[in-house]
Amino acid sequence: MDPLSRSLRASNLNLLPVLHAALKHQNLTHAAQELNISQSAVSNSLKQLREHFGDELLVKDGHRLRLTKKGAELIEPLERFLAAAQEVVGSSRFDPSSSTAKFRIATADYITAISAPLITSILRREAPQVSVQMVTARGRSVDDLRVDKIEMIIAPWKVAEPVLFGDDQFGLEFAFEHIGSEPFVCMAHKDDEDFRRGLTVEQYLARPHASFYLDIGFHGSLEHNFLYQQGLSQFDQIQTSDFTLLPLIASRTDCIVLIPRSVARLVAGVLPVQIGPCPLPIPDLDLVMLWNARRGVDPDIQWLKALVKRSIVDWLSSPDDPERAGA
Repeated sequence: MDPLSRSLRASNLNLLPVLHAALKHQNLTHAAQELNISQSAVSNSLKQLREHFGDELLVKDGHRLRLTKKGAELIEPLERFLAAAQEVVGSSRFDPSSSTAKFRIATADYITAISAPLITSILRREAPQVSVQMVTARGRSVDDLRVDKIEMIIAPWKVAEPVLFGDDQFGLEFAFEHIGSEPFVCMAHKDDEDFRRGLTVEQYLARPHASFYLDIGFHGSLEHNFLYQQGLSQFDQIQTSDFTLLPLIASRTDCIVLIPRSVARLVAGVLPVQIGPCPLPIPDLDLVMLWNARRGVDPDIQWLKALVKRSIVDWLSSPDDPERAGA
């Protein structure tokens, strides 16, 4: 028997998924939740793994756990090994009609608003036991994608680009695909006569705005990024991390809002608002979906990507002109 075969026979390969989850999360409770086993089972497995490797792998650092040098070195080869094992023993097909998979997607609230109805309709017809959980993307969503807390991020390219190409490690970890593009439009109360006549750039910037801001540590806003690059500023009377709230604010105040065209289409004719072009040449919103590169060949991820494209592309490519609504 060759040395590799002897090494494999002497090892309990069932411990490797536990090791991967523990090293990935650096939290035994979260590892247990991912594996659907008890925390004590994770602790017992980790004890055996420490003996096997002759290393602590994870050590206490205050109230947290941190990786030892050996633990950090094991993550990448573990992922390669487990992916290869899945390819050998796993199913080469994903049957949505019988699957009970649960997918999690992090994205903006307005993407959920435009895609969730069609996703639900497709699931009812083609995958009745599959569920999709759509959560609001935050600055931490990249870390969630890395450790498989979510399967996908849908985000503007300008937000995703620094993640993919601003760090060599991230560029190797994640893959992406362009979904589509759409312009931004402006919205104001239906009785706003100045807006109806058309605002100059100076008038636009001087007006109070309600604007999108992702979270405290990461603005994630193409609007604010454009203003910063051009050396411009506007008065943001109120900011929210929910795009779909902006039309409601415009309908009840004198604030101007800048929103993706698809959001305008959702509320046109429903709220007392009017829609018009933005006097600033803000670039179109280019949307991409990101997933963990090591899972890119998995049949379930391939199916999820197709589902997302089916539910969003038509909305983004629609020739409807929301700027004529509510005028």
